[in-house]
Amino acid sequence: MSLYDLHAHFIPPVVLAWLRRHAAAVDARWERSGPAGTEFLTVGGRWPFELKPAFTDAARFLADQEAAGVSHTLVSPVPQLFLYEAPAALTAELAALYNDALAEWIRQHPGRLSALATVPLNDPEAAAAELRRAVELGLRGAIVGPGCGERLLSDDGFRPFWEEADRLEAIVFLHPLLSRDPRLRRPRMPNLIGVPWETTVAAADILLGGLLDRYPRVRILLAHGGGFLPYQVGRLDRGYEQWSAVAAGLGAPPREYLRRFWFDSVLWNPEALRFLVDLVGEDRVVPGSDYPFDLSAWPPAGVGERGVETLLAPRRS
Repeated sequence: MSLYDLHAHFIPPVVLAWLRRHAAAVDARWERSGPAGTEFLTVGGRWPFELKPAFTDAARFLADQEAAGVSHTLVSPVPQLFLYEAPAALTAELAALYNDALAEWIRQHPGRLSALATVPLNDPEAAAAELRRAVELGLRGAIVGPGCGERLLSDDGFRPFWEEADRLEAIVFLHPLLSRDPRLRRPRMPNLIGVPWETTVAAADILLGGLLDRYPRVRILLAHGGGFLPYQVGRLDRGYEQWSAVAAGLGAPPREYLRRFWFDSVLWNPEALRFLVDLVGEDRVVPGSDYPFDLSAWPPAGVGERGVETLLAPRRS
């Protein structure tokens, strides 16, 4: 059985060069920390991450995937470079550059790599146009954050993006950033708890907001096993039974809608992963790693062959 990795990240060197040229405009900073002088990148004043060689060295990235037995990787841009809070023109410029570089890389390794785009969600019309252009370049869809500013993805302003994603039958990979909840003050809590919580909020909003009915052809992939949503779907089902305000926008109980998402395997817990597979089905879980971030599930779990087939299936029209 081939081993896939459908959750991995890469930064083309041309993207880093762009960041250095526009460092002041997007508040990009490089700092070295620790006795080894490890380099960290911070953009927009938050979410610093270690700029490991595998993030930017294509040969290293491919060698690590091969050493782990991964035969094909779906590569995504890093969430820290979404730039949703930057001026829209800069966000769109970097997105186009990032997507062009990924498209060229996957053309060089068609059997080894496929990729997702980043899009300027701070301008939904531009996001729709960039998604269309990226798919024409050969990318499979887009990675997006859980919203933009205070707007969640069900906000009507994002309709142009969702309509285009639905028309294209695109993959939309919902990937969170660290939570900015001020209560999460203990070391690493914005990551440990905040990351899956951000996915939970965004995915529940999509489900309860009726987007899965409105845009049934979009293939929505949830990072980190769907956050906490799969494990609290019973509460949503009970709310559906109890409150007409919850049921009014849905055609079935939330548990049934859960099977319309795809979920990666980045859970680090075999029992939790088995529960997820039992809950949503083998065709809705795909292997992923979150490589090369610190909290990567490396190598990816050897599950989800049927899920890979359904998620990456060719368009129907």
